[in-house]
Amino acid sequence: MTEQSIISRPTPRPTRTAAVLLGATLLTTGLVAGVYFCFAVAIMPGLADVDDRTFIDFLQHVNKRIENPVFFACFFGAPILGVISIVRTRKLGLTEANRWIIAGVALAFLGMLITMGGNIPLNNRIEDAGNPAEIADPAKLRDDVENAWIAWNIARTLAATAALATLTRAVHILARTTRTP
Repeated sequence: MTEQSIISRPTPRPTRTAAVLLGATLLTTGLVAGVYFCFAVAIMPGLADVDDRTFIDFLQHVNKRIENPVFFACFFGAPILGVISIVRTRKLGLTEANRWIIAGVALAFLGMLITMGGNIPLNNRIEDAGNPAEIADPAKLRDDVENAWIAWNIARTLAATAALATLTRAVHILARTTRTP
């Protein structure tokens, strides 16, 4: 066998499948981290100077619009794809990559838990307040929600970004492991 034929040999199908799964995990995790990041560095700072009713109205609109199939596919898809990727790389004996994928999926789950336990209850308080024009004390509602929401968002942004970093490391290891000699 010549050196050229070894180099041009296609990647075995099981490894290619593992790579595609991990790539999809990385992509969906990155998209979710990007949403959180945008809130942290642009949206919430941009809302800092608006009046209380505008703040409440805006968040009510965003909360309704974010509940869509595209966001849910990424939000739930990232950890689901990650778990499938863990199983796949484990079956292939790709231990080093698997460890990084496990770390990434754990961090992605942490971001989900922060969202579900921190941000969503605050979103629900804003939604349950009703029409912003009819809220008796919008300043109190904003004061009760805004800083806590920002803190939870920073926490989930850090978790999702760390998940993205660990999954990127797993991609690098998988690519290095599956290269033909």
